[in-house]
Amino acid sequence: MEFASIFNAFGSQVAVVEFLKECLPASDGDLAKRLRKSLEKQGVQFFMQSAVKSITPEGVVFERKGKEEIVETNPATDIVLMATGRKPNTEELGLDNIGVEYGRSGISVNPDTMQTSIESIYAIGDVNGQIMLAHAATFQGRRAVNHILGIDDNIQLNIMPAAVFTIPELADVGLTEDQCKAENLSYTCHKAYYRANGKALAMEQSEGLLKLIADAEGRIIGCHALGAHAADMVQEVAALMNRDTTLSQLRDIVHIHPTLSELLSDAAED
Repeated sequence: MEFASIFNAFGSQVAVVEFLKECLPASDGDLAKRLRKSLEKQGVQFFMQSAVKSITPEGVVFERKGKEEIVETNPATDIVLMATGRKPNTEELGLDNIGVEYGRSGISVNPDTMQTSIESIYAIGDVNGQIMLAHAATFQGRRAVNHILGIDDNIQLNIMPAAVFTIPELADVGLTEDQCKAENLSYTCHKAYYRANGKALAMEQSEGLLKLIADAEGRIIGCHALGAHAADMVQEVAALMNRDTTLSQLRDIVHIHPTLSELLSDAAED
């Protein structure tokens, strides 16, 4: 999605062929749909629930609703980007020679210490398949070093903010509404809209939405945002979640006016 957004901004004609019902399935479904609609307005073409069958000189052939279709190429076509997921690169590490356990998803580790099946060997980052993000690797590394040195820390690797740097940005941390429903959790969802924010209007970035998810006790357990500087606002909520902050406590935190971060105050009031 980032490359679709980038090449579209460069002026390229972009078509996205997606196997699933919606783009970015790991993100909040409502925001993912809004992002797709925004990119469509910018000229990106989407083919959802479509399975790519082949790539030929004539174009990308895919099947949708039992019918074969094609995104035709032309002399100006430069590239076809295959974005079908990532997997840990463990083939050249010689893990079998030393007995470190691993599988298709990566090297098996204790998520609390980053130790492998051989306790003196640690594995951090994409190779363990836990969370494939650069900042996740950094803090897994800190956790491993702290464990080696016998230092206790308060790193909560289960609270991992992430962002998709499309135009507009999409960012999230914690549980989505769909996850709460799937786990039968009691929750409340609180929303704030960019169009009601003075800074967003001044920036001419009025399209966007921010969601806060709270549990039955009012503790913030998720934040999802689509719009300008979404990642910056989600980062603030990630910090609050690390301190078990509630909606009522967030409501009492003064935010600078005019800033986009006032959206957090507005959502807490919702």
